[in-house]
Amino acid sequence: MLEFVLSFAVIAFCIFLIDRLPVFKHPVLKVGTFKLMFLIKLVAGFFLYLIYTRYYTDRATADIFRYFDDANIMYQSLFTHPYDFLRMFTGYDSASPDLQHYYDAMRNWYNTDMIFNDTRTMIRFSAVLKLFSLGTYYPHAVIMCFLSLCGLTAIYRFFTSFVSGKENLLLIAVFLMPSTLIWTSGLIKEAFLMFSLGMLLNTLYHLVEKKERISRNYIQLFVFLFCLFLIKPYIIFLLIPCVAGWMLLKHNSHSQLLKLIAVYFIYGCIVLFASEFLFGKRIPQLLTSKQAEFFHVANRDHANSLIDIPVLTNSYTSLIINSPNAIKNVVFRPTILEVKNPLMLLAAIENLIITIALLLSLYFVFKSKFQIGTYWILLAFFFCMTIFILTGLVTPILGAIVRYKVPALPFFLFVMINYLPELSFGKYFNNLIRKN
Repeated sequence: MLEFVLSFAVIAFCIFLIDRLPVFKHPVLKVGTFKLMFLIKLVAGFFLYLIYTRYYTDRATADIFRYFDDANIMYQSLFTHPYDFLRMFTGYDSASPDLQHYYDAMRNWYNTDMIFNDTRTMIRFSAVLKLFSLGTYYPHAVIMCFLSLCGLTAIYRFFTSFVSGKENLLLIAVFLMPSTLIWTSGLIKEAFLMFSLGMLLNTLYHLVEKKERISRNYIQLFVFLFCLFLIKPYIIFLLIPCVAGWMLLKHNSHSQLLKLIAVYFIYGCIVLFASEFLFGKRIPQLLTSKQAEFFHVANRDHANSLIDIPVLTNSYTSLIINSPNAIKNVVFRPTILEVKNPLMLLAAIENLIITIALLLSLYFVFKSKFQIGTYWILLAFFFCMTIFILTGLVTPILGAIVRYKVPALPFFLFVMINYLPELSFGKYFNNLIRKN
């Protein structure tokens, strides 16, 4: 009963915020459209909860409960040893031996690699949320649904700022694809990631395109960069050449493809030469060790969706040779023939939709005699391809691939949608979601 009351209160407050926050003020869509997207996400979050309580019943391996359960250990320390809670939450003196028994009781505190993710961020964040949820789960899910909705709405606004007349297709691409809908609607990293990424892009748009160089935007830039650094720092490294290319092509649109290739080449050389200083390892060693971690986890947990991918070697040649196969696995798998559970079925249906959209977009590209269009198509393409390659190179588990491609999926679909004709929902639905 308590969980229901708290959840309802949080939902009501989130709907109140949707009416008032600037991010939900879109020039074409009604605010009610984003309320509808929020309600759909809540249903998806409940569906995810049912899956991990009725189908996958081991809480130790359930993604939505990993941080929730570990956070409870930190949260309980607030009432018995508040100073311990403060140190664990802030990181100040957090390596002190007297805190070791807390970390030993957690399952995921040491499961961290700052190049790819940080589980400690989610544990700390969940511990704070428990102050408002009183230890119940679904209010956490509601808050994560709302945060990811903010990020996805910011991404949607970002796309529609560069491409007009495709609002309906972009609505589906950003909010309603199964992977994005499900894996940003629970207490999992992807929800916080999409919030951070979307709000960062929204801030950059105001700084670069609108030239609103005011203190508020610089503060937001720092805050959302910090959030992204805490959850998945490697996304920042992938965004840097995109932002550099954005600023370059904005002022000079001639030879867009060549200039963007040059930007990526120069940036790639810098990262390759500085990788040992930045990451402690060369890039091939970093990806090889990450792939080995995935194989270890897959074998330890007897992953049902384990696939055969080439074992990387500590060479750049290995990365280059295996990149096409990595892209193929991320974009097209799992297929309908590989389905083993309900989540894989949704992913397979999504991949079928992507395949059809890709074929249609290629047809229209050929029909338009390979006219690229706006430079943001190139930037989005390069951004999503780098995520696809990194994910496909190191991840031999289809379930993990589906989740890790979530931040790239809207950008990939954005590229294809640019070449597709707009989709009409019909007069009734257009009146429902659009202004005027």
